Amino acid sequence: MRQRVITGILFTLGVCAFYIPAYWLPVIALVFSLLVSGFVIYELIKALRDGTFSPSLILVLIGTILAFALFVICYAFTLPLDTALAFYLLVIGSYCVACGIIVPIFRKHDDFALQNGLISAGVVFYVTFPLYCFCCTMMLIENGWFYGIIGLFAPWVSDVFAYFSGVTLGKHKIIEHISPKKTWEGCIGGALGCAIAVMLYSIIVIYSIDGMTINPVLFCVITFITGFVVSVMSQLGDWFASVIKRRVGIKDYGKILPGHGGMLDRFDSAFFTLPIGLLLGLAAVNFF
Repeated sequence: MRQRVITGILFTLGVCAFYIPAYWLPVIALVFSLLVSGFVIYELIKALRDGTFSPSLILVLIGTILAFALFVICYAFTLPLDTALAFYLLVIGSYCVACGIIVPIFRKHDDFALQNGLISAGVVFYVTFPLYCFCCTMMLIENGWFYGIIGLFAPWVSDVFAYFSGVTLGKHKIIEHISPKKTWEGCIGGALGCAIAVMLYSIIVIYSIDGMTINPVLFCVITFITGFVVSVMSQLGDWFASVIKRRVGIKDYGKILPGHGGMLDRFDSAFFTLPIGLLLGLAAVNFF
């Protein structure tokens, strides 16, 4: 427990060392995303190969480089957000389809070539889409830095509330076949804690930063619901990563973070919530 707390504090400080300067120099968000993607791809490919799957590392790396290169081009030419997102969906979407075709074509003696091609495509999308959304939030949306906080940090707030709710109140198991320690009490506690935290942060920071004219009470209700949804998505992200771990027979994706596991063990939840940060920024710009 002590090791877990120390590692958690150091990890948070490390993330903040990137995130805080990104307020003045947004390109740091891109560097941060590249570093995270590198660690996650290594851990995920290794885990899948340990589980007898054979995704194409070359195709995954090419797809990841292509996604970030696409964003750099959009940013360099100051293209609007909708164009940047459209390019991602068209280019990376087409590339993922191609992955599902290329692997079966060139692996003549692989009986599971189609499956491995689809897995390769899935890894590309799983890693690049949330981080592409994160870069868009931080670099292409006005005051996006403040919305990025929700997408990146709210899942960890949810994890903390879920952990302590589960430890103190947890009695009813929720998904024993995937994660034996998780309980309904922890799940609900995490969602409520995250909802309250997002609501307070939004009313104190975002409401004044963006000069919103919406009724404060209604704004509180909307942001409370948003925080609840963020927690639900965060937990789904955690469960999804756990499903893969159980399928390939590992406990953690790595050992780089003692007490926590690998980089993916810390970002599995955020990968499902980073797009929500972008969605919130878009909603604020267009509706509030």
